[in-house]
Amino acid sequence: MNKQDVVKRFGLTKIQTKQIDKFVLEIFETNKHTNLVGKSTLENIWERHIADCLQLSMFISDKNSKIFDFGTGGGLPGLLLSIMGYNNIFMIDSVGKKIDFVRDVIMKLSLSAKTQKKRIEKINLGKADLIVSRALAPLNKLLSYSLLHSNKNTTSLFLKGRNVYKEIEMAQKNFYFNFKTFKSISSDDGHVLKIKDIRIKK
Repeated sequence: MNKQDVVKRFGLTKIQTKQIDKFVLEIFETNKHTNLVGKSTLENIWERHIADCLQLSMFISDKNSKIFDFGTGGGLPGLLLSIMGYNNIFMIDSVGKKIDFVRDVIMKLSLSAKTQKKRIEKINLGKADLIVSRALAPLNKLLSYSLLHSNKNTTSLFLKGRNVYKEIEMAQKNFYFNFKTFKSISSDDGHVLKIKDIRIKK
C-alpha cells in the first residue's frame, strides 16, 4: 500500500496529506538520532505506520471522543488521529525526548492534541472514552493500564501482531473482558483488537 492508496482509502484531504507528509519528514529527521521507529520500517512508512494507525479511525465515529494514546512514542497513532480531526486526544509517554518530538510536531502542524510526560499509572485526566495503543506492552499489561482510566463505556483499541490470540489467552487468566479482533489492513499478520468491559478476576 503506497501513499496514493492510503490517501484514497481514508479519503484524506490535501491539507491532511500535506500534514502527514510533514510528519513523515520530521520522523525521518529525528530518527537519525532518536529511535522513534525501527529503521527498516522507514522504507515503507505509509503502509507500516501511516495506514496501520489510520485504520483505527474506522472504529471511532465521534470526533469529540476523549482519546488516550498510551505510550505514544513518536506520536503513533495519536498524531495521525489528530490530523484526521479527532480533537480531544491526550498522548502519554514517560520518555522526554519522544514527548518533546510530539509537542514539536503538534506545534508545527497546529494540531489540538495534548501531551503528558508521565507514566501511564500516574496520569490524572479522568476517564477516557477510548484508549488506543500500538507496540507498547503485552495485552495483560495494557488491560491493567486501561482499567485505571476506564469507566463502563470505555472502549480500548490495540494494534497487535501475530501473537494476538496468545496474548488474549494469557490475559484471560487475570481479566474478564469482551473482545473482537479485526484483520489489519496494513499487515498480513496484524490485528486491531477491540476491547470493552474489563474486570479483574478475583
